[in-house]
Amino acid sequence: MPETQLVGVFSLFILMMIVGLELTPADFRRVLAEPATVVGGTLAQLVLLPLMTWALVALLDVPPVFGAGAILVAASPGAGMSNILTALARANTALSVTLTAVASLLSVVTLPALAALGIRLFLDDRVDVDVPIGPLMLQLSVALLLPIALGMWMRARRPDLAHRYAPRLQRWGIAGLVLLIVLAALFSEDERTQVDLSQLEIGFLAAALWTLAAMAIGWLVALALRLAPADRFTFLIEFSARNVAVASIVALTGLERLDLAFFGGVYVAIGYPLAGAAVVWRRRRAVVAQRTAGDRKR
Repeated sequence: MPETQLVGVFSLFILMMIVGLELTPADFRRVLAEPATVVGGTLAQLVLLPLMTWALVALLDVPPVFGAGAILVAASPGAGMSNILTALARANTALSVTLTAVASLLSVVTLPALAALGIRLFLDDRVDVDVPIGPLMLQLSVALLLPIALGMWMRARRPDLAHRYAPRLQRWGIAGLVLLIVLAALFSEDERTQVDLSQLEIGFLAAALWTLAAMAIGWLVALALRLAPADRFTFLIEFSARNVAVASIVALTGLERLDLAFFGGVYVAIGYPLAGAAVVWRRRRAVVAQRTAGDRKR
């Protein structure tokens, strides 16, 4: 319906503008300064996360609706939340922002392609979804590239306004996303949007295992790249904290399927708390290390 299309694009625009508020041209120059780290981390997300999702869907035999939703989550870029969690963990925030920015820009092309390929091949056409790659790429171009550029411009020209309005914009974006899902649920007459509540248990299990597997993949990729401990944790968070807003809006406005957003909702309830727990664990380790170093000096 036109209302959900409008609310969806607006919500994504606001949320991606927040990502732009965290970026500077220096973040993109790091891509040239650290090509192996950024390119390796980006390619690993694009290849390994969808493959892991396929393996998890096959292993748990989750309902096709959750499997398709999981593929959308895996194909989405990292979330702005990953930058916040990385900063709280005292890891490499600049690297996190760079990975998020590069993945967000590439998702204009990679998300439609991976979604179409994943739903068609990984799920054996058990979910009837026709991914309009061309229109979806155009929609994501407007909803991703433009707000990121606007956010970067505002940070460069009016940093005071950027600092003042970033929290408010985040609240507006999240409120718009919630409104979008409510509107879609209220006005949808498609029986495919109905999910058996008994299936939620396997959905929560799948979301928990997906998050833990994504963390492990991020850590192992960082090890393979011989990164420092702070960078390894950055990869752990970046791989596991996905931009559910992008996945949900693609499902609701691009594919017009409310049911494909359900896994994203389950993931938010499980994945972000798990990532937060990892941050708390790292901060506690950092405090213990500081105390130990202080005792040694004495």
